Amino acid sequence: MKDYTILGRVASGLGITYDKDAGVACSTEMGYTYALTIFQNVYTVIAKFCVVDQDNRKPNDLNLRGLVSAVKKVGSAKANGNVVTITFKTAFTANGRAKNIISSIPEIINWFHMNGYSNCAEETLEPAETRVFIKQGAIHFYTEEVAVQMLADHTEAQAQAPVIVENYALGTAFALGGVIAGAILIVVIGQLGYISILAGVAMGFMTLTAYQKGAGKLSKIGIAICFVLMVIGVYYANKFDFALTVTQAFHEEGYTNVRMMDSFQVLPELMERGLVDKMNYYAMFAFQCVAALGGALSPLTALLRQNKAASITKILG
Repeated sequence: MKDYTILGRVASGLGITYDKDAGVACSTEMGYTYALTIFQNVYTVIAKFCVVDQDNRKPNDLNLRGLVSAVKKVGSAKANGNVVTITFKTAFTANGRAKNIISSIPEIINWFHMNGYSNCAEETLEPAETRVFIKQGAIHFYTEEVAVQMLADHTEAQAQAPVIVENYALGTAFALGGVIAGAILIVVIGQLGYISILAGVAMGFMTLTAYQKGAGKLSKIGIAICFVLMVIGVYYANKFDFALTVTQAFHEEGYTNVRMMDSFQVLPELMERGLVDKMNYYAMFAFQCVAALGGALSPLTALLRQNKAASITKILG
């Protein structure tokens, strides 16, 4: 099946190796090995090269300004040691963003070649042919001999590593903290007169990441626990939001001795008496549930993708 993600389109357009599980595409052209991967979200692709200049010095950001000037579709080029990370200018469409990258790669390689940069290995920092080595999701450029040895060492270490057991209790406790923080945000935004999916995204991100940190891993059971906690959190956030509004209404009528917790407790009775619009209350609750659970899908997808990539160690290219 054809991959219509930005990275999938780029890999197809360049005709290079693409490992969907690792989220990395790579190739070697004119002696330069490079890797393409997504950065922060599925719409941003970065390129990585490992190079050294003719005097065996690592590249620096000042010299790389020439690359940014020469290749019009490149947005930035930053050096971290000998590894150069390149970002690309955006476009209005997915095809446009992909085309920017596809057209830039040959120009980038040509710029390195014309300016005396050679492909180099991370382990020696000297010119050498390299392979792209993925170690728990991180990209490295090693000679084949070193990459094969590191893969063997990793396989042996994995065989001896203890199995991580998911700690449901601790994960739930951590997730509860994320739910409470998200619920507070929902109430604050609600008191300002808005319903924002941003609060749902924030609740989803905090709840899921907190659960994984506490539990040690995130399984289907863990995801179900998080979603149940989020529904409960939204329920109480909605009720607190309405209770605050009712309390303010009482205060405006002169009943200043009414506390928010009093309103919270009698809210069901007020709805039965028609003093609070029951349909509006439940409609708001349903909308906030959709916002929270729908908003959680994006961080959940990103988290699962990161977990999957982080578990991968292999040689590509």
